[in-house]
Amino acid sequence: MARRNDRYIRDVDELICSTPLDRVLLHYGCPPTGNAKDYRMDCPFDASCSESSYGNLTVSTSDPAKVIYCHSCRVRGNLLTLIHGLETNTAPAGGKLRGDEFKLAVHVLKEINGSSPVDTNPTRVPQPTIETKQSPTNIPLSKSPNEKAREIADLYMDLETDVGKMPPDAASYFRSRPWLTPELCERWGVGYLPKDGRSMFRSWIVYTHRNQKNEVITYSGRDPGFERKWNRWLRDGKPETRKPMKHKYVKGFSRGNELYGQPATRLQYHELQESLNEYGLFVVEGMNDVIKLDSMGIAAVGICGNRATECQVDRIASFAQQVAKNRVVLLPDCDDEGEAGFQDLLWRLAERNVQTQLGWSQNCLPEDSNLQPEGIELHHWDWLVGRLKSAGA
Repeated sequence: MARRNDRYIRDVDELICSTPLDRVLLHYGCPPTGNAKDYRMDCPFDASCSESSYGNLTVSTSDPAKVIYCHSCRVRGNLLTLIHGLETNTAPAGGKLRGDEFKLAVHVLKEINGSSPVDTNPTRVPQPTIETKQSPTNIPLSKSPNEKAREIADLYMDLETDVGKMPPDAASYFRSRPWLTPELCERWGVGYLPKDGRSMFRSWIVYTHRNQKNEVITYSGRDPGFERKWNRWLRDGKPETRKPMKHKYVKGFSRGNELYGQPATRLQYHELQESLNEYGLFVVEGMNDVIKLDSMGIAAVGICGNRATECQVDRIASFAQQVAKNRVVLLPDCDDEGEAGFQDLLWRLAERNVQTQLGWSQNCLPEDSNLQPEGIELHHWDWLVGRLKSAGA
């Protein structure tokens, strides 16, 4: 005797097979496949995958189920899994779509195809509310139901900021960024966690992430020896089992629901008011970008990746209206991935009637065409100010 939901599953499978991948990509503003047999795209599950030259997501367009695989975070699945990632910027909670996550992905797939949701047996899939489609709220670590998460709520107090007390790789990381002074690191909760540290970030560079109420919601780690390990991995022929990891976050954290540097009190600092009043709110990619601009008295927030989620776009627009006279200046990393992501961000902010200006790009910089905000120097800033003023910023 067939199970009652067999027909539902068959209907979903048929819908997946009959949906062109380009239709889904168009829905999310992604580039078309160009008839590629194996389509490569930015991983929607983990923003740090985009920093790996081999970490993009592959979609098999010749497979009816549109099988996907990320070579960096190792997420596998089909078209529904991809839709889940594009909707939430997270991987399936249990490694595979189930329950409400599965139902929501099916609903969105039906929506993309212009028809009503598929019915389950015998209850109809409920229409998702706005809250359902948003990324889950990130709970402050001090209030987490997970005891281990609560134990590291004050991990930032354990971080070493004295370069003289760090091992060579970590010391080199900070010395190459002299603006990351001990005072600035303590202010932002950045430093090296010794190898006997009390978390998975031991022997890594650690960044503290806070919500708008200035509560610690997560930490991210950066391997100070990544470049050395990456070059060795390339020389060894890219063995999949030994691929080095550059960044990692506390499990369960939804990056797409936050901005780095977002505490409301920070954006009201007296030293940032001149920047906000004169130019607006700067938006950048990474943590170092935000901190470097902060060291220059420039107000910025980071999306921790090169593509902003809807939640992040809404939050940027809200901040701009509240503290920056509804003005935003975009400073992407000057590479193809960064500029593609920020082109999309510019469009979506313009749709929200935010006065948005592109600060720079590879084509308009007079020099340093591969510049990143964390590498900005005074002569770059002077050039940028002239550009913004000439455009009436």
